[in-house]
Amino acid sequence: MTSRLHISAILLIAAGVWGVALLLAGVPVTAAWFKPFSVVVGAVVLVLSVADKWLWRVRWFRPWLFNMPDLNGTWKVAIRRNTPERSAQEVEAYMVIRQAFSTISLRLLTPESQSETLSAHVVSRDDGIYSLTAVYRNTPRLQVRERSPVHHGALILDVRGDPPDSLAGQYWTDRLSQGELVLSGRVPKVAHSFEQAAKLGGAAPPAL
Repeated sequence: MTSRLHISAILLIAAGVWGVALLLAGVPVTAAWFKPFSVVVGAVVLVLSVADKWLWRVRWFRPWLFNMPDLNGTWKVAIRRNTPERSAQEVEAYMVIRQAFSTISLRLLTPESQSETLSAHVVSRDDGIYSLTAVYRNTPRLQVRERSPVHHGALILDVRGDPPDSLAGQYWTDRLSQGELVLSGRVPKVAHSFEQAAKLGGAAPPAL
């Protein structure tokens, strides 16, 4: 979300332009006009904060005011990965998505590791399809780190449905591995571990 400093600067510029326009129109402008400035800044910051965290998720405001799919929750994930050493393998996992209008973060939970996003964005394409793109770091548990070191990767997922009921796409890593992802069976609650996510239930992920 835009910071208070940026909002103050924008409102100050707008007030200045408004004042100049009034002077050019022959309307007298006094310092009293600018006394409520701090109150106005505070009110705008509050409204934008509420909109960024909650209002954008209200379906009545979408898409005419907030054109963004709501992906919040814990998703079941089907992963099919391919590596130079091994053939395709399917892995069960869960994706935890925390989203505001201006930010989004992803955490992938598997029995052996967690992946957290370093950067993530929801992008609207020309054909109206949304894509979720991310760069992430995967941190395996210490017990498996000899065969599975910390690594980085990127992914791109297409958002399906309105409201979204699945996401599907591909990922790549700096270990020269790659694969496909399908997210489905979302539950609203946010999980903090693989075990907790498994207890939340939800529909089984679709076959890849």
